Amino acid sequence: MRKIFAGICLFFSVIFCLQSQGLKQAVELAEIMEQNEIPGISLTYIESGEIKLETGQGKKNDTETVDQETVFSAASLSKPIFAYIVMQLVEEGTLELDRPLHEYYEYPDVANEKRHLGVTAKMILSHTSGLPNWRKKKLKFLFEPGEKYSYSGEGYVWLQRVVEHLKGKRLDEIAQEYVFGPLDMKRSGYVFRPDFEDNYSISYKKNGESREKNRIDQENAAASLQTTGGDYAKFLKALLSGDAISDETRELMFTPVKTTQPKEDDPKIFWGLGVGIQITENGPQIFQWGDNWTFRGFFTANISTKDAVVYLTNSENGLIPLREIVGTFMDDPQPAADWLNYK
Repeated sequence: MRKIFAGICLFFSVIFCLQSQGLKQAVELAEIMEQNEIPGISLTYIESGEIKLETGQGKKNDTETVDQETVFSAASLSKPIFAYIVMQLVEEGTLELDRPLHEYYEYPDVANEKRHLGVTAKMILSHTSGLPNWRKKKLKFLFEPGEKYSYSGEGYVWLQRVVEHLKGKRLDEIAQEYVFGPLDMKRSGYVFRPDFEDNYSISYKKNGESREKNRIDQENAAASLQTTGGDYAKFLKALLSGDAISDETRELMFTPVKTTQPKEDDPKIFWGLGVGIQITENGPQIFQWGDNWTFRGFFTANISTKDAVVYLTNSENGLIPLREIVGTFMDDPQPAADWLNYK
């Protein structure tokens, strides 16, 4: 009896410690939010490939609070999911990474520029297409494709058009087929859905002024993802474990592409295929930030340990405490925080 009693006590002691640890992190997160005037956040922590903590904190509007089902605009966190779709299409033989995109589909926005003839899916995913992030008027190349790194949302839109042409479907339908459906990401879409309406966050400027719901109705592979921290964590788990792609393809995504080092004097930041790569003391991590002005978020994931943090905020201040938020859950320093330099 004593052994049984001791075993029961040990069990509840472990549970209490785990709950206390989660409570401690939640308290720290709340303090960071208050210090940085971030109204609401959706965050998930993955440890060794398994979801350890999922939380929604703060307010989603002026009267209601964020919970785990609250949908946020994820901005550029759209890109890695789209890249994951593209890599599945590569494995099934629908698309080749090194084949010029114009051979699949003639994109009218760049058809008059000779430089477009050499652009491939690999260049788009590694941000070496030569295109700007977003055009001002007419879409023009900044440099020769493949020459160097330059972050480009326009490139992702071009590749989106190619994928939609090849599959004969809109991006949101394709994403439901290849990612959202298989991974049970029920609160995710590349457009705003009616079922998001009752639990969707508005957003806030630095001065605290609120903005209305961002009801996106046009897919954009680079920026239009609507999701929760928990749903995005399901994607990260699949990406890290290679659920729908081979180990070789996953390794290709996580390997720095030549010419993708943003700063020659800082050999800690590179780009793979669809994900940033930061070199930390505890090994390489993949990352991506999101910035749709008043919706800002970030994820990082250690490739070796499969530890990861993803968070979404409804605030223009959301990326200022990037290092502090990630540091609440992972010990690694964040070179990406220095590179992004939101402070």
